[in-house]
Amino acid sequence: MEHDQLVAPGAAHVMSSYLTCEVATVSRSGTPVAWPVSGVWRPADQTFVLSTSIGFAQKALNVRRDARVAVLFSDPTGSGLSEAGQDQPGQVLVQGDGACPDEIVTSFSANADLWRKIDSAQPSSRALSGSGLTRRLLDLYYMRLIITVTPAAVATRPALSGAARPLVVPALPGLPASYARELGDFTSGVLARLDDDGLPTLDRVVPEPADGGLLVPGVEARPGPASLLFHRHDEQLAGNRSLVVLGELIEGTGGLVFRPDRVVDGVRTAGLLTPFRFVRGLRARAQAYLDRRGLARPVVAWDELEAIQAGVDADNASR
Repeated sequence: MEHDQLVAPGAAHVMSSYLTCEVATVSRSGTPVAWPVSGVWRPADQTFVLSTSIGFAQKALNVRRDARVAVLFSDPTGSGLSEAGQDQPGQVLVQGDGACPDEIVTSFSANADLWRKIDSAQPSSRALSGSGLTRRLLDLYYMRLIITVTPAAVATRPALSGAARPLVVPALPGLPASYARELGDFTSGVLARLDDDGLPTLDRVVPEPADGGLLVPGVEARPGPASLLFHRHDEQLAGNRSLVVLGELIEGTGGLVFRPDRVVDGVRTAGLLTPFRFVRGLRARAQAYLDRRGLARPVVAWDELEAIQAGVDADNASR
């Protein structure tokens, strides 16, 4: 199929409108792991582009080692596509190849469309670029690795049904009670697994306790390594929370069951100590990335970011 026919207009509209998506890469152990990201669909060259800080480089490292990538657009929060009285927008699954050059990008104009989307969708992100001490502490956050996904297959799906009630998840081996209780703040999760062709794929699911694990109804798949991502955000990409439960899919009495192994904590914006922990962890991981490569600390082009922010403000004022 030609690239210009691969992504239908309706799917492209979802990909352009959703504030976040779930991106699955394959870990060194062979487990597909997904995290929420923001990115831009570029119809001119039929690619989806996202970035990650060198302080959160694992997605990029996975792509460099294994190009298999899946992207699911399944959360319409803040997209404007689910107004009251309208049908819920559907989902779009993209499977393809990812590429991530071993290059740290500190220019914002090089990917201005991506930064415009982030700035307009998440006004609170401006607090991270601030000035003075904030910039000295958080410049590492803006040292970016660019991941480009070229679709090989695109599928549309209906919106998930039956996800209106909070999840009820018991403590399980590999899932401590504190995290099990926290999952009651979510109504669904995103399962990352391998399909029959060995490619990563993603399904938004409503897991249910069963057989010492979590039944993932509606999913027909082969047993094997998998993970469950839980994430949420509000209409302006604030109030973020994400965590991933790593484990394995097994055959249960009522279908496929996910058996947790361990939890990887993600973004948590609530709590008095959260900003301190975020900055401390970011700086440690980012500096380690530079040290392993023997790189000097690059200079962030703050003037370019300010120009993009001014453009967003001008667009908003003209509406």
